[in-house]
Amino acid sequence: MASYLILTPPGARADDERARFVADGYSWWAFLFPALWLLAKRQWVIGIAVAVLQISLIFLSSHENGFLPSLLAQLALRLVVALEGPVLVARSLISRDWTLRSIVAAPNLETAEEIYFTSVAPGEKRPVPPSPADWTVRQPAKGGTGLGLFDSYGER
Repeated sequence: MASYLILTPPGARADDERARFVADGYSWWAFLFPALWLLAKRQWVIGIAVAVLQISLIFLSSHENGFLPSLLAQLALRLVVALEGPVLVARSLISRDWTLRSIVAAPNLETAEEIYFTSVAPGEKRPVPPSPADWTVRQPAKGGTGLGLFDSYGER
């Protein structure tokens, strides 16, 4: 299930049809074509920087003993863009005075739209997004420790 960041244009109501739903997750298109994906999302500076870096890594791979480091750097760059690219798009919108209205967890875009638009009253000016003070921190179960990197908090 993906999380969708719902953003509305400056001065728009919460139920505005121009609301953007940005999926906060992995993007296969961003992994396959990082520079082109960034440029298509209008992230000009970072898109050009990634393109220049990719071209320089291609030239590095043609040198002796440069193929493996170039390949690893290329994969790392692609992973970073694929994982953080959608958040970069959302931050760009927020910097242009778009309002983060809500965060919805849904299996697909249609369900996220349905959840969001049914929870917003028509004409509502500004629903309150969840604040960090409202987040709850679960305490670990007494007497037990988690295996591996994650604690189970007493759940199965």
